[in-house]
Amino acid sequence: SRRNGGHPMKAIGLRIKSGFAIAAIVSKGAGGFAIEAIRTVPLSTEDLPQSRFPYHPTIELSERQGAALSEQAVKEVRRTAAREMRKVLQENGGIRKAAMVVGSVIDPDSLGNPHVRVHALEGKLFREVVAEALEEQGIQWGVLVERDAYAKVAADVSATEQKLRTEVAALGQGRIKPWRSEEKLATLAALWKLQK
Repeated sequence: SRRNGGHPMKAIGLRIKSGFAIAAIVSKGAGGFAIEAIRTVPLSTEDLPQSRFPYHPTIELSERQGAALSEQAVKEVRRTAAREMRKVLQENGGIRKAAMVVGSVIDPDSLGNPHVRVHALEGKLFREVVAEALEEQGIQWGVLVERDAYAKVAADVSATEQKLRTEVAALGQGRIKPWRSEEKLATLAALWKLQK
């Protein structure tokens, strides 16, 4: 890879979901921003369907069975996420920065309802395994929460939220399919890091 000044800067934005992430690899060159690739990164495995919702067995099965299956599912998530994240980072070399968009950052221990707590635990796990994979490659990362992601980035880069939404939408319009809110949020996260 060229190491000169013309080398575009690259960031990865990841919209973390339960069991997978939608990743946008975005570069910033002289001509502005460009989406290099959109990838679905598996963070769970179909070989163990429970790995998509790894803490659910703890509320769906007897205590002992649930704990054992959940532990197995969490291990599977850690293994799969490490492997798949490494792959996506290697295939798209030169990524220096990253940001994740998550549903929430609530501390699971603060939640009384077992079902809500299980979802929070899963969110935390998928966030952590992605963060670990990024750190392993020496990539600095940040976190945005979905409901105020545009507002936070707009404030950070001194733009209006509307201008940002238009800019993000234009980057993938007619080029990226599907181009839903998930892909847009992943792209937004990458843009945020490229402008900091």
